[in-house]
Amino acid sequence: MRFWSEGLGDSELVIGLERASVESRMDCIVLTGIVDSPAPWEYEVKIQFADWEKILSTATSRETSDFVAQHMRLAELAGMGWSIGKFIVLLAWYRLAQLFRHAQMVPATEKALEGPGAGKA
Repeated sequence: MRFWSEGLGDSELVIGLERASVESRMDCIVLTGIVDSPAPWEYEVKIQFADWEKILSTATSRETSDFVAQHMRLAELAGMGWSIGKFIVLLAWYRLAQLFRHAQMVPATEKALEGPGAGKA
């Protein structure tokens, strides 16, 4: 991935995103790594929940789809399709696991709120 800004002049920052480490924090995903060029430089990118909607919206735009379709071979497109499918399945899996954990916690929470000896006649 390449980044450019006016402050860099004619230079671009080249980031080996495939080598970034990914960490989940309370309100964001944090990518950290080292810029490959023009010189080694540590970076940290924080992607918050609201950013994901924009990232996915951009990735599924007409312009992006046209660019990808024109520039990628069928094998690369198949790999991308696999990644998209895996992403959807993992989202569903983790969301269901989260809902299941929540459902198990509700009865225990209700029982704890009733207090000791509740329900005894």
